[in-house]
Amino acid sequence: MVHSDMRRLRDIRFFKMGINPRLTILVAILLALSLGAIVLLSTFLQRGQAESEMLEKAQILSRQMNAVWEFVEINQDLIDTDSDGSYNFKGIYCAIAGKSIAVLFSRDTDYVIKYVSQTPRKRNAYPDDFEAEAFALFAQGQKEFYGIVEYEGEEVFRYVTPLQVKESCLRCHGEPAGETDMTGYPKEGLKVGDVGGAISIILPIENYLAGVQNNISRQAVYIFFVVLLLMVVLYMAISRLIMRPLAQLEDAASQIEEGNLDVRPGKIRARGEIKDLARKFDSMTRRLQNSYESLESQVAVRTEQLAAANDILEQQRGELEVANSKLQVESKYKSDFLAIMSHELRTPLTSILAFTDMWESLAETKDQKEQEAVREVKENGQLLLQMINNILETARLEAGREELSLEEVDMVDVIGAVYYSVNFIAEKRDISLTTDIDPAVPIFMGDWGKLRRILENLTGNAIKFTNRGGHVRITASYDDHTAEVVMQVSDDGVGIKPDDLPHIYDRFTQSDSSSYRRYNGSGLGLTVVKDLVTFLGGSIHVESVYHQGSTFTVRIPTGLDSGGPAGPEDAVQEGGVTGEGIIGG
Repeated sequence: MVHSDMRRLRDIRFFKMGINPRLTILVAILLALSLGAIVLLSTFLQRGQAESEMLEKAQILSRQMNAVWEFVEINQDLIDTDSDGSYNFKGIYCAIAGKSIAVLFSRDTDYVIKYVSQTPRKRNAYPDDFEAEAFALFAQGQKEFYGIVEYEGEEVFRYVTPLQVKESCLRCHGEPAGETDMTGYPKEGLKVGDVGGAISIILPIENYLAGVQNNISRQAVYIFFVVLLLMVVLYMAISRLIMRPLAQLEDAASQIEEGNLDVRPGKIRARGEIKDLARKFDSMTRRLQNSYESLESQVAVRTEQLAAANDILEQQRGELEVANSKLQVESKYKSDFLAIMSHELRTPLTSILAFTDMWESLAETKDQKEQEAVREVKENGQLLLQMINNILETARLEAGREELSLEEVDMVDVIGAVYYSVNFIAEKRDISLTTDIDPAVPIFMGDWGKLRRILENLTGNAIKFTNRGGHVRITASYDDHTAEVVMQVSDDGVGIKPDDLPHIYDRFTQSDSSSYRRYNGSGLGLTVVKDLVTFLGGSIHVESVYHQGSTFTVRIPTGLDSGGPAGPEDAVQEGGVTGEGIIGG
């Protein structure tokens, strides 16, 4: 609630800062828009009124001309009859009378009245563009055509009304067409009801438009001052009823921000919502004052509690540092112990395996049971040696004592050594062990011993988890694009379960506790493989289908394209799986 009121105080300040220029701009825009709208509306109305007046005057003039035309038409026989009652054409007829009066009328005024026809008998009776448009409309049934247009460089009002052919007109304009009438002109062949011509009236409108412009100007000035007066009154009302209370609220807000909570905004003279807002600000300042009074005591208590907590944390940090030092010492002792014990165990075990090989070579001095005993001793000794080597390798890697021993590596020698060390185990279990080395694999600089250790662990795992009559295959190829040796160990054994796949590289891990009893092993084989592959800067990927077998793919950079083998900082890539199975090591 307090934060909401503070936001209102800031809003008041922003409102006061922006209301004066905003109000001025708003007033100016409203005034301009109002005047523009009034001028446009007045112009439209005044122009329409002028057009109506001019139309009325033109209609009166056309009726007067028609009256003259009809008068001559009615008295045509009387005009052409002499006092003795004989016919004598005087040359005065309706058309000549109307046109003569139009000329006289136009001469004495600034109006222009003329008769036009689509088939005129005189050159000055041809219609112009405006009159031609009128004739086109008369053919469609329209009775008059008018508008304010430009004529000879000036704006005028033009009016055109048709002259219908009557019975009396047929003597001069009827049928047969081409026959000479009494005036000496050929007849046009018109019929009663046809448009024989039109009266065209042109009235100057300049004086009307000037009056309209003056009226609009006077109205605009009047409305400008009225609107301006209203705006001034409105501004004064806003200043008194809104701006002044808001200024007082802003001053109160500034004092509150500076820490003066004795301000009482509720005493500000205001009305409506501003008065309600001032009361809320007053309530806010009182709540803030109460909060600040209690806050100091709370801060003191919290400060004491925080100091005590810091002392406890500092003490615990010291204890943790001591415990961490002890753990580091104990970890070093453990790693050293494992390394020493593994080394001490491997030395006599190597001698045992050497004597077992010698004993096995004396096949002619042993019976069947002795030969089986020798193979049993050799197999278990080899498995024990592999476990000891894995423990020793793990201890070295953990202690950071592992070193890279570079030499020329021929994958034929590496895979041959692996084959020799594990084939007798595969033969005992009736498992076919085969190898395939691509001739394109080059000789490169690498760690021969670590590559052998990787393949021995993967091959030993494959043999361990493959049933009798199964098949284990070791292959090596070369990837020209990445300059990597690609080693694969595949089997058709029990495979790996998808749930176990994320944990196959964990230490001392197999799929379940029964795996130790069924397949033996320390659970370090794949851990050592991953650590060694990582150390050599390579990657390892596994694909497996449960009950169908597994394939481990190891990619080791040869350095042939970059000048040397990659370091241990390169990451190991772990692949996907397509089935389920058992893991081990």
